[in-house]
Amino acid sequence: MIKIPSHIENLAPYKPGKPGANMFGDAKPQRQVVLSSNENNFGPSPLGMKALSEQLGRMNLYPDPTSDALKEQLSLKVNFPKECILLGNGSDAILYSMFKAFLEPGKSMLTSHGAFVSAKVMARMNNVPCVEVPMVGNHCFDLDGIISAIDATTGLIYIVNPNNPTGQMISYHEITSFLDKVPGHILVVVDEAYSEFADALSSNYPDCAHLGYDNVLVLRTFSKAYGLAGLRLGYALGPEYIIRALTKVKLTFDPNLAAQIAGLASLQDTSFLQMTIDNNVREMKKLTDAYSRLGFDYIPSVANFITLCLKDEAEVETYYHSLLSRGVLTRRLASFGLPDCLRISIGKPDENDYMLEMLEDVKNTMNQQS
Repeated sequence: MIKIPSHIENLAPYKPGKPGANMFGDAKPQRQVVLSSNENNFGPSPLGMKALSEQLGRMNLYPDPTSDALKEQLSLKVNFPKECILLGNGSDAILYSMFKAFLEPGKSMLTSHGAFVSAKVMARMNNVPCVEVPMVGNHCFDLDGIISAIDATTGLIYIVNPNNPTGQMISYHEITSFLDKVPGHILVVVDEAYSEFADALSSNYPDCAHLGYDNVLVLRTFSKAYGLAGLRLGYALGPEYIIRALTKVKLTFDPNLAAQIAGLASLQDTSFLQMTIDNNVREMKKLTDAYSRLGFDYIPSVANFITLCLKDEAEVETYYHSLLSRGVLTRRLASFGLPDCLRISIGKPDENDYMLEMLEDVKNTMNQQS
């Protein structure tokens, strides 16, 4: 029998927000609203799908391993040099490659206790120690605490802005003050998966790719605002020498041809992107007002989701299962280290209205039973 390395044998894999094809189990509600994985409920970009449908006959061909056409248009879109961009099978694939490219044996990753859990799972996959600094205040990254936790083993610092699953944002002043203190030999990865939403919701959201630091790599994605989560397409922006190193370790034909075709066309779909962002701005205000009216504590968010802070994990379980039975799928956050929190994505207006109706119904039912 093959001996499985202990760090793999003991690994708890990342648990996605959807429990499988039969998301609602035996409940079989009349209406089903999925607000668990921060997807774009308007669907994928129509221009992206049109381009993909027109080129399905090319799926027998290998994709361009350099993603040259997509990289060219992305360079124009984000105003960043083409040679400083890397495309990947989702931004998580690029993150995974970083452990191969930059972390030698004996090095560790440093992040926050409430940061996106997938990066921590990847660290364990690669047998890299992950040091987690507790959050402070209202579920905020403790940037000073992270600086204090840097030691001789620190090779990578992982920052999520805005953070998933809390939605909190690190401001321009906070991030530049932090980056000024990080030693230049440590790679800082800033995951900006929700940047399109944050930029519309805050005038103080920093574009870390353009700050000029030569040890900072920014991750972004087509999964959220562009609605291409199922095709897996992400990208990295950073200094050319970092991109060059990542290119050496990434899978040759990553991302795939379908993702490249759809991504290229989606970049031109400015009306779809703007509709998605405008909906998020409007619905964020409506939802936060409603949560306050209903007496829920929530974490201020600049992403496309809002996290409710409940009494304890038992109350989270009650709300989760009660909403599920009424046809609303949300996300429990115990696996993220936040057992008393319930994350609810921002969907289309009618979906949000239905969710609020069911949430209020659950709350009233619980009040009557207490």
